[in-house]
Amino acid sequence: MSYIGNSPANIGNYQIVDDISSTFNGVLTSFALTAATQTITPAKSGQLLVSINGVLQEPDDTGTEGFLVSGSNIVFSSAPATGSTFWCVFQGQNVDIGTPSNDTVGLTQLSATGTASSATFLAGDNTWKTVDALPTQATHAGKYLTTDGTVASWDSIAATTFPFYKADGTSDSINITNGTFPFFKADGSADNIGVS
Repeated sequence: MSYIGNSPANIGNYQIVDDISSTFNGVLTSFALTAATQTITPAKSGQLLVSINGVLQEPDDTGTEGFLVSGSNIVFSSAPATGSTFWCVFQGQNVDIGTPSNDTVGLTQLSATGTASSATFLAGDNTWKTVDALPTQATHAGKYLTTDGTVASWDSIAATTFPFYKADGTSDSINITNGTFPFFKADGSADNIGVS
C-alpha cells in the first residue's frame, strides 16, 4: 500500500493479555497481568485496552472509574461478576529514539547503581565506585608504591649486594641501597648516583 509522505513506523510492541475471567467472582477487584504467561508491568493505565463483557473500560489512575494499573496488577473500581468475559491488549511500545544528542544525557537518565559524586566514577558494571586514595606521600621520598591487593602502601627498595670484578682481576662488591647506586670511577675511587 502506498502512502503520501513517510510510511508509518513499525515500532509497536502490542501484546494480548492472558484471559483472567476464570478468576472473576464478584468479589475480587485485583488481578495479576501476564502475556503469554510472562508478567507484564504497564507504566500507566492508559497502555491497556480492556473489555469486560464487550464494554471498553475507562483507564483511570485515580481508581474511581473503570480500572487502574498497580505494578503488574489490574485493579477494577468494581469487582467483575462471575461469568463475565474479558479481553485486553497491552499497548507497550518500544520506540527507537536514535542516538542522543551531545549534552542531553545526564545523571537522572542513567540507571547506574550507587551514588554519583565528585569522588566516584562510573565503572563498566554500571555502578558508581569510589576512587581509592593514595597513601600520604609525606616522609616517603624515594620509596615505591605497592599493594597487597586490598591496601596500597609505600615501601623501600631493599639493599642489594652487587659483586663485580675490577680491572686488576680482584673481586669486590657494592651495596645498592634505597635511592643510591654506588660505583667505582676509572681512578679507582668510589662514588654514587641517585636512583629514582
